Amino acid sequence: MTTTAEVTLTGRVSSGRRPLPEVTLTLTDRVGAQVSRARTGADGSFRLGGLAPGTYVLIVSRAGFQPHATVVTLEAGPAAPLDVTLEPATSVRGVVRDRHSGQPVATAAVTAVGPGGDVIASTVSDPDGGYRLTGLDAGEITLVAAAPGADPAATVVPLGGGREHVADLVLDTHSTLTGTVTADGRPVAGLALELRDASGRRVAGTVTGADGTYRFERVTGGQYTLTSTTGRPAVTTIAAGADSADLVLERP
Repeated sequence: MTTTAEVTLTGRVSSGRRPLPEVTLTLTDRVGAQVSRARTGADGSFRLGGLAPGTYVLIVSRAGFQPHATVVTLEAGPAAPLDVTLEPATSVRGVVRDRHSGQPVATAAVTAVGPGGDVIASTVSDPDGGYRLTGLDAGEITLVAAAPGADPAATVVPLGGGREHVADLVLDTHSTLTGTVTADGRPVAGLALELRDASGRRVAGTVTGADGTYRFERVTGGQYTLTSTTGRPAVTTIAAGADSADLVLERP
């Protein structure tokens, strides 16, 4: 009489560098019948004993993580330990927008930083400002958005395991406004200019150069009025999103 030797399947389940306890492992045969079941210990290790040699499907699952299934072939004799990695199922999505105009910000870098200060996920916002980060294995993250011509913004997002969170991000974008001041077709040098917002509040001032040009740095989105401080002030309205505007003075 021939007796088939029993085989034991051992291994460890982890996520990143962290062992995962309380993970359920289900072993089925090729037709889906359950053969054995176990749970990982505090160190992420597991043991499924009393198995006959053959081919099985190992199903690994834990709340908050993407389930994993793999085919396992066991032969007579000691089996090599099996390492299984589970990816977190938690994700964050949202839209990156400009604070002043409300318009979406494309190609903004969105980064998730874990409690220890390590970057755990990153992406770039799409043309409509949308982004999505998946596989976030942390109870809380710091979400940072950065884009050219904008001040970086950071916010803390508490996470719950196994679900999708929504976090919209707001950036203060800014641009450079330039132009030329002329009178009778000639540049006006040394002229004091004021930039005022839609409420009439002065937000910046400058003086034209020798060639009549001016420049305002770090102008946030919105509608502005450019005014000369001459005896007969000249005013021009600057539309939201414009990066240049010329001012023409009338000679008295």
